[in-house]
This record gives sequence, C-alpha cells and structure tokens, in this order.
Amino acid sequence: MFKMHLFLVLCLSVLISGCSPMPAEITLNSKAHSAENAGLIVGALIEGGPYGTWIEFRDVNTAKTYGWGAKNYYSAWLPAGVYEVSRLGSRSGVMAAYTKPLRINVKQGYINYLGEMAYDCPLLAQPEALYGVMSCGLLALGSCSVPPPSVGICIVDRQEQTIRRFLKRHPEYAQMNVHSSVLSAR
Repeated sequence: MFKMHLFLVLCLSVLISGCSPMPAEITLNSKAHSAENAGLIVGALIEGGPYGTWIEFRDVNTAKTYGWGAKNYYSAWLPAGVYEVSRLGSRSGVMAAYTKPLRINVKQGYINYLGEMAYDCPLLAQPEALYGVMSCGLLALGSCSVPPPSVGICIVDRQEQTIRRFLKRHPEYAQMNVHSSVLSAR
C-alpha cells in the first residue's frame, strides 16, 4: 500500500513539474543574469499546445540544464555557451533527440535568435531533428533510450518579425545587437 502511495506522489510531482514556470534565475527581470554575464535567447514554439511545451536546454560543457514550460514566443537569459535541446515535453511524454539534438550557440551580451520550432514536421519537409518519447523502463536506473522517433522538428527562420515583435514588447533591449543562433542539429 505504501509503495502505491509513493508511486502516485511521484507521478503527481512529475506532472506538476511538466507545467513548471521559467526559473527566476533566467527570466527577463533576473537578478542573477543580464547582458553582462549572459545572452538573451528569443524563440518560438509553433503548435506547442494550449498549455505550452516543456523545453530544456543543456549546457554542453557543464551539463547544467535550464528548463521550463514554454508557450508560443519565449525569451530567457542563458550564460554564454553551446547548448542542446535535451528534453521536450509533449502529451505523449518526455522526448529526447533520436539522432543529433538541436543545438545553439549563445553569445554573451547579444539577443540570440533561435528560430521557431514546428512540431510534426513531415519527413518530406526534411525536419532539422527527430525526437522521440523516452523509454526508461521500470528498472532503468537512470538510463533511458529513444527507441523510435515520434516527431520531426522543423525550424522556421523569421528573425526579423520575431525580433521586431520582441522589441515592441521589451524596448529596453533595443540597444542590444542580434546574433542569429538558429537551432540546428548540424
């Protein structure tokens, strides 16, 4: 009985964390990060769902992760460096890269444009990356795999209109230069 109760509590906490807000350390009004020690990322999720989609960036050098439930257009501060999209959340479950993960290079002191991620991109459109629902098994002990890909991710580059929209809402960042860091698996 206790094990079932513990299992239900664990499942509930995973569901709640999937709808997590952006961590305070990377929000636009962060006290920890600014143009002096980080880069501002700006991007969008197309068809991310009514409640948004969990997105997690992992620093390739330090393995530190930054994740939140992003919805539509998003912006956040990330320390300069190379990042991978290590996890994406969906109604199907948590997804990881099937082949090469999407990557970005964040430049300190710049607005780093990431592009717009489109889910369910057909294979004929040549998706930038393939992601699949992770299979962790009951006794996986920290190791998970992505057996088949379940979604193609296309990246649409609408830098001019997205940055214009962002600066209209946040004119305090108009003095920052823009760095094109469109998500790519290459």
